[in-house]
Amino acid sequence: MSKIFLALFLIVFGLNLLFGLSIPIWVTGLLALIAGIGLAMELFNVRVDKK
Repeated sequence: MSKIFLALFLIVFGLNLLFGLSIPIWVTGLLALIAGIGLAMELFNVRVDKK
């Protein structure tokens, strides 16, 4: 799941950089934060189970 957010971040960031889209910086920051937390959770084998 975190790799999907990482891919979305990279796509949004790249399009914003290449075409000068007026995407707010907080959108790219939020995508980067979600992807980073997800990748760190996968690295340390943290599981979030639904009860």
